[in-house]
Amino acid sequence: MTFLLPEATDLETLRAALAAVLAQHDALRSTFVRDAAGDWHGTILAEADVDRVLTVHDLTSATDVEAAWRELVVGAQSGLDLGHGPLLRAVVGRRGGDGRDRLLLTAHHLVIDGVSWRILLEDLATAYEQLRTGTPADLGPRTTSVQRWADRLTAHVTEGGFDDQVDYWRSVIDRARVQLPMDLPGANTVSVQSAVSASLSEEDTRALLQRAPGMYRTQINDVLLAAFARVLERWTGHGRVAVNLEGHGREELFDDVDLTRTVGWFTAIHPVALELPEDESWPATMRAVKRQLRAVPQRGVGYGALRYLAPADGPARALAEAPEPQISFNYLGQAGAGAGDGTDGADGLLDTRTGTDGQDHGPRQERNHLIDVVAAVDEGRLRITWYYSAGIHRASTVEALAEDYTATLRSVLKR
Repeated sequence: MTFLLPEATDLETLRAALAAVLAQHDALRSTFVRDAAGDWHGTILAEADVDRVLTVHDLTSATDVEAAWRELVVGAQSGLDLGHGPLLRAVVGRRGGDGRDRLLLTAHHLVIDGVSWRILLEDLATAYEQLRTGTPADLGPRTTSVQRWADRLTAHVTEGGFDDQVDYWRSVIDRARVQLPMDLPGANTVSVQSAVSASLSEEDTRALLQRAPGMYRTQINDVLLAAFARVLERWTGHGRVAVNLEGHGREELFDDVDLTRTVGWFTAIHPVALELPEDESWPATMRAVKRQLRAVPQRGVGYGALRYLAPADGPARALAEAPEPQISFNYLGQAGAGAGDGTDGADGLLDTRTGTDGQDHGPRQERNHLIDVVAAVDEGRLRITWYYSAGIHRASTVEALAEDYTATLRSVLKR
């Protein structure tokens, strides 16, 4: 993500603030290497060289400032080195004159998730303000480290801590439609990823967020997924379709573990089988979807733990070999909340956010799903973006799905 820095930003103070953040959060000092058997091993370095994290570039003499900046952005993103680090990079582009300096912050997904970004931005802004005013950086006591969490989670799985969930997770996949209809036999890589976006009006968004949950005595995520299930049923011809959902993964499994201020990748991805009732009314549909979502144990954190950490000879082996849903859905809530929310005219370090024209993934990377649906409320409107492979689905197919979904959401309000 990219920010326009205040004119009075002191880069040495910024460097010191970054050093404080790196010292506070172990995950940002991680490296990962692969052994001869193909297994990955992570190491947390005792300290990180902030001069390798922060680089400053003068763009004032560039013929095309935007092109020069984009080259720096892509270089920082593609240059994240798993084996040697750093896996967090901060790049400052100095423009001079009337132009604002820019700050790019980018990190490898192995060390950060959405919750972690908010923590990192808050801590960086706090440390900078403390140091700017002559106060030593103090980011408070550390919460449980990623390494401690990983050790506890692995031990919990090995000791059978999630074994009582195995039958549930098997039942989710066994009777559900996993595969999606496909238009073309092409590749599913980042290089051919495309996107279709659709949105509700501000009026419809307000009604959906404020009226719909009360109308159906449920939460907004239930409403969104109930409408999503109807769209999938019409497209696939099946009334029980498997969808991958994302949770923050920071579940309170252990009394001595606190992850509230821990930076790392905790996201829990798990399947749900959206099964529709014979009664096609919205009240019946909402009740069915709500019941299915509430049945998910511990908000899905056990699924990935069982699939990837359970012993090969244990009861969870069937999960490791089970097919994965080919579509995902993720509701992000209100976009732009918290540090760096893009408030123009503010004078804090990260108070003015701008777009990042870069490359988040390598072009040859295989995508995890055929379609990823991401919804968020931005500037008062619910925007839904459908990411897909142009090698597998035609744009017209995805556009039709996007239009069907927004129309279905509007119909929810006409109970």
